[in-house]
Amino acid sequence: MEPFWEKSYLNDEVETFGKPSIEVVDVSKRLKENSKVLDLGCGDGRHAIFLANLGHQVDAVDISEAGIAKINRAKGKLNLTNLTACVENVVNYKFIDTYDLVISHGLFHFMERNQWSNVIERMKLGTRKNGYNIIAVFTNEVEIPEDLKSYVKGIFNEGELKEIYSDWSVEMYQSYQFEDEHENNIRHCHAVNKVVARKL
Repeated sequence: MEPFWEKSYLNDEVETFGKPSIEVVDVSKRLKENSKVLDLGCGDGRHAIFLANLGHQVDAVDISEAGIAKINRAKGKLNLTNLTACVENVVNYKFIDTYDLVISHGLFHFMERNQWSNVIERMKLGTRKNGYNIIAVFTNEVEIPEDLKSYVKGIFNEGELKEIYSDWSVEMYQSYQFEDEHENNIRHCHAVNKVVARKL
């Protein structure tokens, strides 16, 4: 059974995960013109398209063919020649550049712990001095929703994400719970840790 978002990615009128997150919008105001951005696990592009629209050079990566196809349709409509979107498993993604901003929003808990640990290390190495990492993950503070249990493989411990960035300047850290509702009346409750960190 496919996760709910795969069906949503087929519909260009649906914003699967909503508008760009507040912290991404906030950091975008601090970026220099024409900054280099990488969005890992970009989904259907809520952050990648937003940042490309601002004129930044954006690389977007996701394992979902439907998600990347949706981004590329938007890219064509909006003439975003500064946006590159490719289908690839983030576990295998090789950094070919360094970035002013690397985003991974709602991805890592779907990976094994050793896998996301490795990717975060590459994110940190692939970020330029004074560049930013933005990460949001589910934590073990609440039970994983039944329909997601087979997908969530590497849940974070509460506070673990902040500790990983103890060698950077943590500009924002949030720990909270929220409920959301998706198509077909699917309701979830999640515990989240979110960090915005700047490389020193």
